[in-house]
Order: sequence, then structure tokens, then C-alpha cells
Amino acid sequence: MMQLSLTSFSPVRPPTFPSAAASENARSAPDDAIGAEQLKVLVVDDDQDLADVAEILLRSNGIEVVVAYSATQALSLLEQDPSINAVFSDIMMPNITGLELARTIHDLYPEVRVVLTSGFTALALLDNAGHSEPFVAKPYRIEKVIDLLRR
Repeated sequence: MMQLSLTSFSPVRPPTFPSAAASENARSAPDDAIGAEQLKVLVVDDDQDLADVAEILLRSNGIEVVVAYSATQALSLLEQDPSINAVFSDIMMPNITGLELARTIHDLYPEVRVVLTSGFTALALLDNAGHSEPFVAKPYRIEKVIDLLRR
């Protein structure tokens, strides 16, 4: 009879990389490309698991990340932290949708880049809503998200 030996393991979370700037960054101008060392992304998704996965993926690429689980929380964080220069938001959220959040961000913080995502919304809906924000469908490749956030 063959014996099986079970070993245990602990999941390892990717390391957190500090921002390259020693002092609090001012938000960058929208026409300037943002490098990973300067990018501070606010991830917004009402699905906490998806928001946390996006956070891990972005951090593993050396990007500083803040997470909000609602659009209301996201607006509060943007008000409190002027070093946030990009937002990666789900579209389908209760109360305030990602599209509404994007409009509000553009009104209040025009220098903040916004990238939208959804597993449910067709790109045609974004066009019909009069939105020009970059969009990536779920599931997405994190490299594509990072590229869009830096533009």
C-alpha cells in the first residue's frame, strides 16, 4: 500500500512596493504619461474579492494601490488623498455606477485618469452613454489595464 504525505503551505501575498516619491505627489497633468513608480491607483469595485485581486495584481507590478468598495467611498478617498492619479472602476455597482463615478471624477478631478471595466456591459453601451474612457472587459489582462492607466 502506498502512503501519501501531505504538506501544508501558506499563500504568499506579493510584496508591497513603496511609492518612488518621497513626498506626497501632486496629481499629474492628464497629457503626461505616468510611470509605474508614480502611479497611484484607486481600485473601485463593489465585489470585494475582485477589488482585492485587482489590488494584488497592480501591487505585484510595483504600483501603489488604494481600494474602495463603493463609488461613495471612492469619492471620499479621492478628496482625502491628492496623490491618487488614476482610477480603475467597475461599471456595474449599486447606487452610483462606474459611469456616474467617472463623470463626477472628471468634473471634480479632471487630471485623474479613469479606466472602466465590467463583465456585463458591452462597449456599445459606453458609446451610447457618451463616454470616452478606456474600457477593458472582464476578465482582463493586467498589462492592458496598466497600459491604459499610464496613458
